[in-house]
Amino acid sequence: MRGLLPREANIIREQREFLELTQQEVADELEINIQSYQRYEYGEQKVSKMAFDLGLRLCQILELNPYELVFGGVDPPS
Repeated sequence: MRGLLPREANIIREQREFLELTQQEVADELEINIQSYQRYEYGEQKVSKMAFDLGLRLCQILELNPYELVFGGVDPPS
């Protein structure tokens, strides 16, 4: 089932697990409820459609490059 999730959802779940954080810990850091966070991680809502400031905070918490998370590339094209 995990392979069927959107790429963004897989990335944030895998990175959260790699950092040994719980969904609740990430939700608390984002100052949102756990159900809202789970919608992103379960692919019910797209991370790329998240409010800009919330998306940047998510990337900071999970130590992710925002461009890579949303567009799949390491750096923006020149």
